[in-house]
Amino acid sequence: TAICTPTPELKPGETGRRGLRIDWKPITRDCIFYTYSIGSMIYVIKDGWINLFESIFLVVGYVVYVVFMALWTPYIRPFLVGNEPQRLEEEREEKEEKEEEEDADDGQDSPLLKAIARPLFLLFELSIPNCSEPRNKHRYLITFTMSILWIGVLSYFMTTWASKLGCLWGIHPAVMGVTVLAAGTSVPDAIGSLLVARDGQGDMAVSNAIGSNVFDILLGLGLPWALANLIKGEEVPVDTDGLLPLSVLLMLTLVAVYAGIFLSGFVLTKSIGVFFFVLYFLFVAYSLLHDFHKIPF
Repeated sequence: TAICTPTPELKPGETGRRGLRIDWKPITRDCIFYTYSIGSMIYVIKDGWINLFESIFLVVGYVVYVVFMALWTPYIRPFLVGNEPQRLEEEREEKEEKEEEEDADDGQDSPLLKAIARPLFLLFELSIPNCSEPRNKHRYLITFTMSILWIGVLSYFMTTWASKLGCLWGIHPAVMGVTVLAAGTSVPDAIGSLLVARDGQGDMAVSNAIGSNVFDILLGLGLPWALANLIKGEEVPVDTDGLLPLSVLLMLTLVAVYAGIFLSGFVLTKSIGVFFFVLYFLFVAYSLLHDFHKIPF
């Protein structure tokens, strides 16, 4: 009942007891591109070999996605919504963000955790310019680049250590792959989505979660395959054992996610969160049963 109950009193970005309303247009856009990404991946891996045309096809798909996103705010979105004023919404979001920052109590953090994290924070302060300071506003590209580099470094060590722990504890690689490693590589996305969702920007949170997967598939797979095709001068073999069923399952999961948000009236509620967790655990259960050859499909 909670999932299917609309909340028309909430405008996009507004929060209430029933949840956080999001705009239907960004999530629909991202789901369409994500569907295209999964379909493209299935198309190029179906025969177990990746040629140069197929790898470039994936990269070009991501370029189209980036161009579409660049045109979204100035041209496409106004065409869909008309001359909708954005100033009041932006002011409201800034006000909510300031109120949350004022209400935050850093004194509740554990002193032990602060001491452990302090060396890492010191490295961040020395290597990443703080663009909130007026003197660093023009250094936003450096801030962005260094943030990406640090995310890559931390993600590498996190996944490597998780893999080593799996070997030491005797955990099957399949279990580590679909649980610890899969979750570990998504921690940066999860943290980013959590922070912007707390600021009332549900659209950005959902777009971050879905859009990052578009990058992973189209560019994260397409670019390395294209480089391998060019360097080796031959097709790249891909182990498709179990990959196609998982890709189809991923497509069905995306459909279920969009259907759940649609039925909730595009309001993110606790019921939607529980529904997403159920979908994730079903996906993990299927992956494990498939890897251990407990099911024939």
